[in-house]
Amino acid sequence: MSHECDDCGQEFQTLSRLRLHECPGEQLAEMTDDSTTGTKGTAAEDPPGESSIDREELERDYPEVVGDIPKLIEDAREGDRSSLYRVIAEYERVLAKVARGDAPGGTDLIHDLRFAYYEPLAEGLDTAAETDGWDVLVEFAEAYDPDKQGEFPEVGHVIANALGRSVIRTRQADGVDNIPAEALAFLGTIPEYVEEFHVAYEESYTYGWGIGHPEHSVADHLFALAEDEPKFVKITLNTAFYLNQHAAIDVFETLIVDEDISGTRSTLGLETDLTEFYFRAVADLETEELPGPHAPPYWDEDDDLPRVADINPEVKQRIRTLAHDTGVADGLPTEWSLQDLEVELMSEMSDMLGETTDS
Repeated sequence: MSHECDDCGQEFQTLSRLRLHECPGEQLAEMTDDSTTGTKGTAAEDPPGESSIDREELERDYPEVVGDIPKLIEDAREGDRSSLYRVIAEYERVLAKVARGDAPGGTDLIHDLRFAYYEPLAEGLDTAAETDGWDVLVEFAEAYDPDKQGEFPEVGHVIANALGRSVIRTRQADGVDNIPAEALAFLGTIPEYVEEFHVAYEESYTYGWGIGHPEHSVADHLFALAEDEPKFVKITLNTAFYLNQHAAIDVFETLIVDEDISGTRSTLGLETDLTEFYFRAVADLETEELPGPHAPPYWDEDDDLPRVADINPEVKQRIRTLAHDTGVADGLPTEWSLQDLEVELMSEMSDMLGETTDS
């Protein structure tokens, strides 16, 4: 499928070539734009959540900002595949412009834009992937590859959401071997480009569904990020336990005993040793009240995912041995459960908070 640039009319055989070409039409538009221009830096990160204004309000108050996005979304919903490609590109252009402060409403508008079209565009990509297979998503993952661009794309949260849905479906229906390595690579690289409170960071946790992949080593990547991105590693590993607990326990043991992995994780201003912190990856596996393996936001098929992991006795014994050897189990009852690990760790944190308050 060829892709045509809306600004200059050139056609390209791949989405990557379209996205990266130097468009004279776009350059002319920038030269004649009355707004103040600037260089694009790191986009403002926002906490996950709903937009503070709905789409109708956004489109009514800022028509010059949203431009053709609403119409392109409607065309894409009617099955026009070219409109889907165009609206993703337009969405990225608009987000980048607002993030630079080059649009009415200033950078404060970035949160509303990010969430107003997040769900419909993710669902559009997901629908296209269900119809035409992985090729659609792989093309987007390659075209918007952060490692090639040196920065995270403004539409990366949308792409990651659609990738996550297909990663889960593929693992459940066809096995981990049939997940494209490009999909896992895109998800795994997210923490290297955005902060923890960026919406895309939450999308990255679906990476854990790739544990045991024959071409892309989730384990090696978690080891590489163990010190710098402990939150990502912990939640991703927790998801991995629901899918392949024998592979996951090997990763967990290395995180706990490898002397090259050290440091602390700051939570509420308090420092927790990484050894203790990573035990939280296993503390909720048998707790039915918690959500289970990670799934993308806005995806209604996550109701069918497991909520409690049936932990193999051997795996559980390895966890218990590691807890005793590292002293994490000190103070726990003789017949302690995995849930007791979380209780103990939270109790220690409460004590530390109390000491901090007293001082």
